[in-house]
Amino acid sequence: MRFRNSMRLLMENFKHVFRLVLCRWSISLVASALCCAFVLPELLDVWRSDAVQALWLDVKAFLKAFFGVDRTALEMAKQSITGDDGTLQQVLDLLASMTTEIALVLIGCVIVYLLKRFAETLCYFTVGGQLNDKMATYAEMSFSTSFVSNLGKASVYALAYVPAVFLFDAITIGICYLLLSNLPVLMSLFLSMTVIAVFQSLKLTVTGRWMPALTVDGKKLRQAIFHPTKNEKKQFSKVFSMYLVSVYLIIVVNAVVALCTFGSGLILTVPASYFLLICEQYVNYYTVMGKKYFITFERIEKNADHGDSEHFFDYLTEEKTQESKDTPNTTDGETI
Repeated sequence: MRFRNSMRLLMENFKHVFRLVLCRWSISLVASALCCAFVLPELLDVWRSDAVQALWLDVKAFLKAFFGVDRTALEMAKQSITGDDGTLQQVLDLLASMTTEIALVLIGCVIVYLLKRFAETLCYFTVGGQLNDKMATYAEMSFSTSFVSNLGKASVYALAYVPAVFLFDAITIGICYLLLSNLPVLMSLFLSMTVIAVFQSLKLTVTGRWMPALTVDGKKLRQAIFHPTKNEKKQFSKVFSMYLVSVYLIIVVNAVVALCTFGSGLILTVPASYFLLICEQYVNYYTVMGKKYFITFERIEKNADHGDSEHFFDYLTEEKTQESKDTPNTTDGETI
């Protein structure tokens, strides 16, 4: 039910995917330019160094000897590259002497990455605000209006969300690196993909209620993070299972699209995947909190107790009682 409603919301509001495409490409372009500003000067200095130029000449000589089937020249080129005082060792010594510069470049790139994630999170929050208005009142708020009205909450949310996501991703990469380094290839790939799916699902389960809590109920960030309701705690496993299935489906769909369209289709499927996860966050929140919401103009998810297992049988009793009141009693075709 929740996944189906999320897919319906995705298709009904697919125009937001194109906004996300524009936002992601614009932000990525700026971030790439900033990274180049950090990396290119140091990279050019390394490329122009005598050690790298000597290594490049030896590599060209090696390739020429290899394709010319000249064993003598091949051995000489190999020795010149890999010898104790070869050009490869000279390049490694050069890089070792530039540890400070390399560290500063990496720190700069990490900062740019975090800023990029911050800007993307502002866009996701803006689209989430538009989706919330559509689900609550079927209102159409413009992107610019939603961005301005939610800028304060979105900034506070991004300041908490981006570091949390970065921590989850760093732990995931660290575990996958250890698996790939210490296990056979097939087993390490299997376990790495499992770790990625599980950690991404856990990340979505933990952080998925933050944005809806801020936009739907107007809660403070501290309340959204640290004060989930009793029913939210009880449905943790159900929400996690839904995200786990969604993550695997997203991986499969994007992999198939990448192969079948030579990567071109990812322009749409990647932003659509992000928007689907936003839809799932709001559907989960509305359902768990027992709130009604629009799926389409003609259809409202009106089972207010759908996410409340404690009142499920009370709800059924009320429904049957209401039906018995609305149905007239008849005897031999006559109303009593």
